[in-house]
Amino acid sequence: MKNGLLICLFSFLLQSASAQDNFSGTWQMDYPVNSINSVIKITLEIGSPEKNLLYPAKMKLQCDSFTATYQLLLAKKNTRQLGISHTKYPESEIPFSLGNWTICMNGTLDYSKDLKGNPLLTVNRIPAKKYGIPLPEPDSYDDAHSMTALVLRDFLKDGSIQFSKTSNTPWQDETTHTILQPDLSAAYFGIMDTIKVKTRNAVIHFDNNKDNDIISLYKNGINVVDQVDSKKKREEEEIVLDTGMNIIAFFADDYGKNAPATASLEMNFDKYKRSMNFAAKENTAATFIIAKVYYDNEEEKNSKFSTGVPDVFQQPNTNPYGPGNANNGRDTSLRRSAKIIGNLISTSRQIQLAIWDDAIEDGDSISLSINGRWITQGFPVKKQPQFLNVTLEPGPNTITFVADNLGSIVPNTAVLEIIDGKKRKSFMIDTDLDKNNLVRIYYDYKPGE
Repeated sequence: MKNGLLICLFSFLLQSASAQDNFSGTWQMDYPVNSINSVIKITLEIGSPEKNLLYPAKMKLQCDSFTATYQLLLAKKNTRQLGISHTKYPESEIPFSLGNWTICMNGTLDYSKDLKGNPLLTVNRIPAKKYGIPLPEPDSYDDAHSMTALVLRDFLKDGSIQFSKTSNTPWQDETTHTILQPDLSAAYFGIMDTIKVKTRNAVIHFDNNKDNDIISLYKNGINVVDQVDSKKKREEEEIVLDTGMNIIAFFADDYGKNAPATASLEMNFDKYKRSMNFAAKENTAATFIIAKVYYDNEEEKNSKFSTGVPDVFQQPNTNPYGPGNANNGRDTSLRRSAKIIGNLISTSRQIQLAIWDDAIEDGDSISLSINGRWITQGFPVKKQPQFLNVTLEPGPNTITFVADNLGSIVPNTAVLEIIDGKKRKSFMIDTDLDKNNLVRIYYDYKPGE
């Protein structure tokens, strides 16, 4: 009886922890096309967000003989809008490619509900007659596929796209986390490389732009500039960074008279500068640009984790890698001997791992798993910090660090910093081909969080 109650309580905690987000989950729509007597089917799978702001996503598109899957990034503007990334990276397109026609979907996904209270996501495009990038011509498709290609082009450009939610389970597969990490992602999704700064105050300078682009700027979801005309001269803005990771989101709300957008700004962190420019080639016709800025303040108060973990970690366990065993009989790396390097208690379901080489960048590569499921494999350890997001389960969690190689300097070493809001704890990872490192984290879930 007690076991049954515990299972029910644990299931409730899991459901409650994932029920706080309106966007994560699976969304679908069917769009009838009379001209070819077919239906366009779209499935949009949205993963758990980084800092409740950046959502990795996958879109599946089907029509007649055409089937494609695309990776993309969604960035929250407010509680009812997600910006859609410039890039929709094609994992596969069969039997032909749409090229850059997917850019016609650029704009926002707007959240609403129908009369029965069912969630909806509607594509609200940024109006544009040109995008500044080459688009496939109709005659570039062979006769067998030209009609389907044109139908899909017109649909992406002008069709009414509205998704209905079919599942609240966040999308998760081996590519989910890579979309949020520029060094691992298959393409540029609008996220610039992370920078680490020592000063809390940043001054934002807006360049005088030639066109009437409408722009907005957010820091960690807080509005700094709201839908202003980029052509009008603006005074500098000052923002105060939070301790740890900050997400600066620069949105093009409208492309102005001469699409695409050309607005730009410069952030000044004492002596360090970082530009965000829609006129840059990689941001042509983009909806947003994301800058990740990590503010490191060693003297910040309340920056220490509790380290006494419950006895649940001490209980015998015949399968220490959990139900989603990444070993699955083929990979023996998780069965190496293991050294516990830390025990922590976290009050957040999502934490960040910062990893870097504080000595000489010597080609070290590591893989990480949580509770037996791979977070990343073949992760290069570099001189500058790189960040990974990790979602904890209520209760005990074990993160395993596995050496893929020994680099040019033995052993495989790195610095690990675990970040939970303002709380931070650093460890030295020291692994080799016979020994893994473990960090045990107990997620102290509180109902209602």
